[in-house]
Amino acid sequence: MSTTSDSTTVEMTRSFSWARLISQLLIAVLLFVVANVVTYELSGFFQKEHEYQQVVAGIARHRDVRIVFSGDSHLAVPLNDYLDENTAAPGYSIAAGGDSLRECFAKVRYVLNSTPGIDTLILTADPHMFGKGRLESSNRSFSDRYFIEAWDASGLQKNIWSALLQQVPLFNEDFLQYFRKDLGTLVSRTKRQARGAGDPLAWSRLTDEQRQASAVETGEGDHAGVGDSQVPYMWYQRILDAAREHHVKVIGVRFPVHPGYAAQISPDRVAELDSWLTSHGVTQIIDLRHGLTDPRDFEDEDHLNDTGAVKIVKMLEARLQRRVY
Repeated sequence: MSTTSDSTTVEMTRSFSWARLISQLLIAVLLFVVANVVTYELSGFFQKEHEYQQVVAGIARHRDVRIVFSGDSHLAVPLNDYLDENTAAPGYSIAAGGDSLRECFAKVRYVLNSTPGIDTLILTADPHMFGKGRLESSNRSFSDRYFIEAWDASGLQKNIWSALLQQVPLFNEDFLQYFRKDLGTLVSRTKRQARGAGDPLAWSRLTDEQRQASAVETGEGDHAGVGDSQVPYMWYQRILDAAREHHVKVIGVRFPVHPGYAAQISPDRVAELDSWLTSHGVTQIIDLRHGLTDPRDFEDEDHLNDTGAVKIVKMLEARLQRRVY
């Protein structure tokens, strides 16, 4: 009888131990899921990721889109709010601040596959996109999903399985780096706001000397290392190949910037770049860097404001001889 009782006790103990272990594991999994959901919903990093991907997804609301713009903030700042909000416009911008040509390729390929009506791609031809500052992008992980969906590991840091794991917020290496820098970012943002950020005419209120000094400094940094690496050219070529596959014409574009900014890349270097672009499939280059000069049209040395956006779209329509807005 004692032996039977002891066996029963052991079995009950084992059952209890397994039940407790399983319940603890379930609780741990639940807490991990909750932590990821909370992180995704509350983190500025994933809010930015959501906004980034929503811009691309938003093209589905534009049934008559025929022209798509791709580039970095030089295109995104003036176009995304002005152009993308008009669902009747034949033009749509998927540009994003901070994008390198890798991110441009990922989004262009996705959009061309999902939007068959597009006949023209207006792609950044800015020299700084070929500089060392655009070999890596802060938007890298945001665009990983487009490589994953295409089952293409060529643009991923490691492989598709690693990239899939990176989609989990607490496993995302870029988010962890962002988290470490978040406090410093908040402090610097506060300082920028104190200098008058949010004033659409802040740039025009500076003196000519102040604007020139800022433009030269930014231009020097942005144009450092232009042409030193073949990586940007490789991604540009892949964009051209994707466009050719869909019978889409590619037009290169440069938006207005301050003369001091534009002067930080030599005319000879720009001519070399133009030669490469046209010899590899760009049918036309619309260089509007000096197209607007009134400081009231600018947000800063290399970005147009809302007033400038309206003007530049009209200038584009005149050069293209077709509607954009």
